[in-house]
Amino acid sequence: MKQHNNFDELAVDQSNSPLSSRYWFRHLKVGQKIALGYGLLLSVVLLGTSIGFLIADHYQRQAHQRKEAAIEELYQMYQLKTIVFRVRTNQHKLILYMDQPPRWGEQYTQLLKYVEQARQVWFDFKANYSTENSIIYDSVIEQKAVHRLLQTHKGFDAYLERTESLFQNNNPSQLSLNDIQIAQTQLFNFMHGSSVFMIDDFLDDITNLVEVIAQEYQQANLELQRAEKLRFYIILGSLSLSIAIATLLAIYTSRAIARPIQAVTHVAQQVTEESNFDLQAPVMTNDEVGILAASLNRLIQEVQQLIQVQHDTNEQLEVYSQVLEEKVRARTRELNEKNLSLEAALEELRRTKAQLGATEQSIQSKS
Repeated sequence: MKQHNNFDELAVDQSNSPLSSRYWFRHLKVGQKIALGYGLLLSVVLLGTSIGFLIADHYQRQAHQRKEAAIEELYQMYQLKTIVFRVRTNQHKLILYMDQPPRWGEQYTQLLKYVEQARQVWFDFKANYSTENSIIYDSVIEQKAVHRLLQTHKGFDAYLERTESLFQNNNPSQLSLNDIQIAQTQLFNFMHGSSVFMIDDFLDDITNLVEVIAQEYQQANLELQRAEKLRFYIILGSLSLSIAIATLLAIYTSRAIARPIQAVTHVAQQVTEESNFDLQAPVMTNDEVGILAASLNRLIQEVQQLIQVQHDTNEQLEVYSQVLEEKVRARTRELNEKNLSLEAALEELRRTKAQLGATEQSIQSKS
């Protein structure tokens, strides 16, 4: 029991400490408490909603980035595949136009343009999928496909250089008719030799990589849809949690404001209905309600003092009344005794007078 009381005293001391939140809250005015309650409600709702949006946007942004990365990779693969086809197609055209130097010159200029584009696209591809930039790999399958493409087709740059130099050295405007035929045969053998198998394998590997990236794009698209659903659930959950916390804060704040008022009202009703002036309203806060409770306590004490004074006065009046009645009774007894004595004296006087009269008559009769 003693230990329990020590715990209660410790709790009271902590609540009365200037560093205690209860002590600080008790010293606020009612308007400040209401403003603080609304501020806390809005802060909790806004903070919870903002955190929910941030978390949801984080997952959605990651999924969106994966989808954009897959789209960019697909675009790069299609670009590489397209430019290789253009180089191959333009090579065939140049063989056909060997007997037409003006048109051959136009196609050769176009070939140089395609070769340069292919060289740049291949360079960008190797730079994007280098080991230093391996974070771009979205899956192990893609990593293996890219590694195979880079390791198997290291000679693609040499193929482009060979193409550029071979067609440059076989310019029909600088060759005789016999040399043109020899050049056509040489270029045809180049186009249908081992290089054709290398380019076909290169295109097959690119196609395989495109299929892998396309699957990853579909997966990223599904993840984006799931992220959007997750975003909705996170926002809904954060709003629900914020509303729940805000409701609890509202209940706590309203009780903290209403409880002292209810206590003062209950004491006032008891004092009025039961005329029990020994009651005191608890002073729980230092705001307007606390001032009202203290004022009510002073009023009860003053009324109690007035009632006590009235009671003492009534007792004194009753004592005075009893003393006065006793004095009246004593005076009455005294007057009654005097009246009796006076009547006895009168009676004695009458007897004496009667005796004197009888004596006088007897004397007169004798004479």
